[in-house]
Amino acid sequence: MPRPAVRFNHEVLWPIAIGAIAAVISLGRLWLGNHSALTEVVWAEDGLFPLCVDKAGFLTCLTDPFAGYLLFLPRLVAGVVALLPVESWALATNLFAALIAAWACGTAFAVMRRFGQGWVSSVIVGLLPVVAPVVGLEAINALGSSYMLLLYVSVLVLSFPVRDRFERWLPTIAVAVLLLVTTLTIPTGGVLLALMLVQAIRRAVPWRAAAVWAAVVGVGLVAQWVTAVNATKPRTYLTSGDTLRAWVNAVPDTLLTYWPGLHLSDYTLGDVFTISPLGITGAIVVIAIVVGGVILIVRGGDERVGIGLLLLSGIVIGAVPAIIGGTNNRYFVVPLLLWGAAVVVSLDQLTRHARPWVVGAVIVGVLVVWWPLIPASAFRTTPAPAWSGEVARVKAHCKADPTFKERVIVSPFWPPNWGDALAEPTHPDIPCLVVWKWM
Repeated sequence: MPRPAVRFNHEVLWPIAIGAIAAVISLGRLWLGNHSALTEVVWAEDGLFPLCVDKAGFLTCLTDPFAGYLLFLPRLVAGVVALLPVESWALATNLFAALIAAWACGTAFAVMRRFGQGWVSSVIVGLLPVVAPVVGLEAINALGSSYMLLLYVSVLVLSFPVRDRFERWLPTIAVAVLLLVTTLTIPTGGVLLALMLVQAIRRAVPWRAAAVWAAVVGVGLVAQWVTAVNATKPRTYLTSGDTLRAWVNAVPDTLLTYWPGLHLSDYTLGDVFTISPLGITGAIVVIAIVVGGVILIVRGGDERVGIGLLLLSGIVIGAVPAIIGGTNNRYFVVPLLLWGAAVVVSLDQLTRHARPWVVGAVIVGVLVVWWPLIPASAFRTTPAPAWSGEVARVKAHCKADPTFKERVIVSPFWPPNWGDALAEPTHPDIPCLVVWKWM
């Protein structure tokens, strides 16, 4: 009887505990950045999508393209948010985002523990999506950025599988649901096909499970393709040698966010000597990550292959959107999380055998170094405009004449150009007849 109790604690209670800690951290970073953020900041799509539901209905908005593709999970949550009083949307979206972060971090922890990683590395890999410095720039606790959490967890599940679990249908179906939601939320989920193929060839997962997963990812990709080709305002593609070079050159600086404040640039030493970084630094870093990932996969061994898949997945997940759409800090979040997790896993044996006080001192030292970026950025947390004020403004305008049409602005004074790049029904325009329902 004692063994089932231990198993229950390990597989259920500890992931729940890690998830709860993650939710507190996710909300806490917003609060540290601005104490009013939790109740006054409705972030970009997190406000636009519930508005769409209020105007056009849940099912219509669930399948409506955004930036030329499906964004399933945020749309799904928007259907629930739209049922709540509009004044509560800021708090509601933040709480739902924290719940998704809790699920992602708890699941990531559970995946690593089941694979056989030590407690320290499992906890760090689990909490990385809410503590990594780069997340606080824009992505922390945002429903619109939940695709990052989906990609992170999906890559971990496929990089560190336990074959015996996937001999059974229930775990196989659970992963299939995760992969389907991921691919319906972000087309970059197509990279997951390569991971499951590698693991099936290695017999780390049964071919039956891999076939089921490949099928659901295929369904998601077909849905994304149909959406893209039928979008009223399709995504603009900027693919060129310039976008490739811009992404490659940005990789070193984004890696240096793990030590906030460091970056590659020209500087003058002693007000006399101009020193410039090596121009091909980015290319060297990218090539090193790719070569390292390939070598680890070729050398074999479950842990080495897992680390290699993290490295290569980060390259693809970061490069594809950056090359076709231009460099953006959001495109580096998932790669940095995966590369950070790869480092943590590679140090697992060291942390297992190190003295507890040494591990604790290192963790405290890392948090001290990270502290400048632990409070979420002013860009992410400043009410711009404050949600309560915006709701009051729209209501006051519409109360005067229900035939008017208003345009709702959410933080950070978004969308730009008054929403000209967006198409109905996912557009900030809202008829005052709809606003009257809020009253």
